[in-house]
Amino acid sequence: MGVENNLQVNTHDIKLRAMQSEDQAELAQLYLTTRKNHFSWVDNPKLSDFDYATTGEHVQVAVIQNEIVGFASLSEWDSFLHLLFVKTNWQNNGVGKALLNWARTSSHLPLELKVVQANQAARRFYDREGFKVIAYANYANPTNVTYRDDRKS
Repeated sequence: MGVENNLQVNTHDIKLRAMQSEDQAELAQLYLTTRKNHFSWVDNPKLSDFDYATTGEHVQVAVIQNEIVGFASLSEWDSFLHLLFVKTNWQNNGVGKALLNWARTSSHLPLELKVVQANQAARRFYDREGFKVIAYANYANPTNVTYRDDRKS
């Protein structure tokens, strides 16, 4: 399933499309697996959390060779990138960047998002992509950082 981390994917191989009803179970599983493995603060995560988290949002799916490799969820009314998940074995192959570029072009305001402060890999990714920290939520559980893409300001 997927490619090994040492193989590079041609970014032209990444196809983005709107979520289809038949994608729901696979996306919910990716969301659940990632949360179980990396979101220790979430009590009792379950498959149904995906539907709740993406209600009213536009979900874009990244596909390579007929395999769903990631997704992003955008709240269009406020240009807030709520979720961006990439399967572990497909990370560092341009999938996250492709999904982020989709969100940037789909937003009508400067794109904003939050990242858990301890998630250094995600923070480095958004820093590289030109996002600026606009707020720290040091008393939230977990603590997080709000980023903004000021290119549309």
